[in-house]
Amino acid sequence: MVKFVIHNKNKIITMNKNTNFNGQPLFGQLINYLNRQKINKIARECESDKYTKKFSTYKHLIVKMFVALNGYQSICEAIKGLLANAHKLSHLGLDYVARRSTFSDANKRRPGEVFDKIYMDVYYLTDKT
Repeated sequence: MVKFVIHNKNKIITMNKNTNFNGQPLFGQLINYLNRQKINKIARECESDKYTKKFSTYKHLIVKMFVALNGYQSICEAIKGLLANAHKLSHLGLDYVARRSTFSDANKRRPGEVFDKIYMDVYYLTDKT
């Protein structure tokens, strides 16, 4: 706990700032629904990671979810947002932020069916509860 003390003429004002953050961010909670092994299996079936070095289907999905939740409208805006929040996303498996051209190429090259299958897998998972 951090304590701030302000000395005002005749009185001392103390303000406490709680540094213990409880809970998990919404984005992290959504990511917990994703099964990385299942996503990798779907990626192999659809061959979406073929000729890919670093920017896997899983990383692409994480970036797409981040972009959608933050309401970014362009790739440039999305990459700037990712760069600004890179330190908060490393625990999700994003060890680097893809450049604009890499993200654009991945959007063109990766078939949409891979994301359809991942969505349906998560949808059926949440429907069972």
